[in-house]
Amino acid sequence: MELWKAPLNGSAIHLAVEGSCGGTSLGIQMARQAILDGGRVLWAAPELPDGTRFSQIFSGMELTASSRFHAMNLVGNMDQSIQSLVNAAKMLPGVALVVLDDYCPDSGQIPKDVVSAVNKLIEGSDWTTLLISKGGVAMDKSPLIARGRNKLDADTVWLLTRPEDNSKRTLWVDEEEVSLRLTEEGFQH
Repeated sequence: MELWKAPLNGSAIHLAVEGSCGGTSLGIQMARQAILDGGRVLWAAPELPDGTRFSQIFSGMELTASSRFHAMNLVGNMDQSIQSLVNAAKMLPGVALVVLDDYCPDSGQIPKDVVSAVNKLIEGSDWTTLLISKGGVAMDKSPLIARGRNKLDADTVWLLTRPEDNSKRTLWVDEEEVSLRLTEEGFQH
């Protein structure tokens, strides 16, 4: 098995996840990939990623590579937080990935001010944007729904689910099913 690689092509990805199935781990893995490719990563979330999980996925990388990972707390006024993130992304050289993890409430509609702020982040960006949030329960045969799907200006919607109570995960990328296994090193396929 080899580590799964994401397309880091400047698109905006809306990742909806089932609770506790590895959305943040997928984001950390994409950050590792962006840094290994020579890019810089900006990570914004209410809480920093778990240090143990972060070190597991970043293991084997040179210590200096971590200097290209920049984290900020996503607290207070969302519009101001996003504007600070946009300013940092435009100021720092070589930003390849901007991650917004856990940027909205876990259930219900995504608030209008959050949608507006996130769309400002996506607008005119030349980096890949990854938006990670809890998905909603689907009323049809879909495994999950991406809340705010029609309001966010994302280029693509991914769904991450846990079909069984083990390390197997299914990532739906534009309706295409990708079978993955979550390991200490990250997602493998």
